[in-house]
Amino acid sequence: MALIHPEAVYFGTEGGTRTAYIFFNLDDPAMMPVIAEPLFQELQSKVEFLPVMNADDLQRGLAKIAQQ
Repeated sequence: MALIHPEAVYFGTEGGTRTAYIFFNLDDPAMMPVIAEPLFQELQSKVEFLPVMNADDLQRGLAKIAQQ
């Protein structure tokens, strides 16, 4: 957690498996192995990254489309 400084963390189950939902900013995709590898090696975890955006990010992306 110290590495990614999450905005929020929720724990529950999904498909009968212990699950954590961790919300954080990923500024550099090259950090994905740095974040995930210890979880693979130490906890035999399944890790999934799901990129999302907020309304401001969406507006910037739509503005870029309009410029084309």
